[in-house]
Amino acid sequence: MTKDEVYKILQQEIVTNIIPAGEVLNEKDLMKRFKIGRSPLRDVLVKLHMEELLNSFPRLGYLVTSHDISEVRELVELRRELEGFVGTLATERISQEQLERIKTVVEKAEKEQPSQASIKNISDYFDTQFHSILYEATQNRKLIKILGELHIKMLRIWFHIGFDTVEFSTKIEGMKQVIQALEEKDAQKARKALEEHMDVYAAQMKEKFITI
Repeated sequence: MTKDEVYKILQQEIVTNIIPAGEVLNEKDLMKRFKIGRSPLRDVLVKLHMEELLNSFPRLGYLVTSHDISEVRELVELRRELEGFVGTLATERISQEQLERIKTVVEKAEKEQPSQASIKNISDYFDTQFHSILYEATQNRKLIKILGELHIKMLRIWFHIGFDTVEFSTKIEGMKQVIQALEEKDAQKARKALEEHMDVYAAQMKEKFITI
């Protein structure tokens, strides 16, 4: 396997909790599993370390990071502001092709109602696709990078707490409101819809197991 393929698999397994927090990744086991050399494997592990999915310990190796619930408030506050900014920029810059793509993502998700167990690739998860297209529409590379990293962190927590029907329907309704604002070219409405989308996330985190 190439190191890009190995990276995607390990990222997927950590984010979706297939590889649980606290587990040590053994280089020899990974080299055998993926049929990859030590040098490219270490490139993968360093990249995951930079994404704060792994911690590095001398002579021990790499340990899957714990769910840092204490940082959820900070993540939500930061992403809420940035998502609002995304709404403003996307309204001004989104193409018709991007708008059609984002509508297709939501329509497909509403029809199929994917469960946590059915998600084989986080890049194909409807929430990831929805936000990726929005970020792309901003035409701001720095913003795309920052929000991509925040999305992965919050997605990991989302997988940790699990999905349910109420949460799914709420997310879909919020996405529809964003699409409507984009179609109407209403930047203020798009900003508000995305901020409220994050408010729902924060409320659900609080209901599950923490005080935001």
